[in-house]
Amino acid sequence: MSPARPSARNGRSTVGRIQSVLYRHRWVRFIAAGGAALAVLIALTDDRTGPAPSPIEIAPPGPAGLLPPGTRGVAVPVDSPVFAARDWVDVHAVLDGTAVVRGALIVDAGEDEVVVAVPEEQVDATVDALATGGVMLVLVPSAQSGGD
Repeated sequence: MSPARPSARNGRSTVGRIQSVLYRHRWVRFIAAGGAALAVLIALTDDRTGPAPSPIEIAPPGPAGLLPPGTRGVAVPVDSPVFAARDWVDVHAVLDGTAVVRGALIVDAGEDEVVVAVPEEQVDATVDALATGGVMLVLVPSAQSGGD
């Protein structure tokens, strides 16, 4: 859409002269529009004054990433620093001494609790034993821990 044709009058203002040039010489409008677009493009792409982006830090996998398939992580409170990640344990109920889980993998060991990989079908029994009287972890050799 082109601007309205300026009226011919004596003593035109500067704005009137510019309108007259823009109306008579359409190529001037195209050059002005192209120059403005080029200036915007340069302004948008030349913003490299900031610091270089740092590489994304990937956090190491947590205990959930270390759980074997078909298991769930159950946090068990411990009073001993004996247990470490990758140890194999049997989980026994304190109330009656029965083995709730045999050959469970410890996937994470903290100061006051460890996360034990318990088979899905034994999670309820493990949580019940924890809630009713607690459990005791018994270290077992890794050769015997085939997930009996």
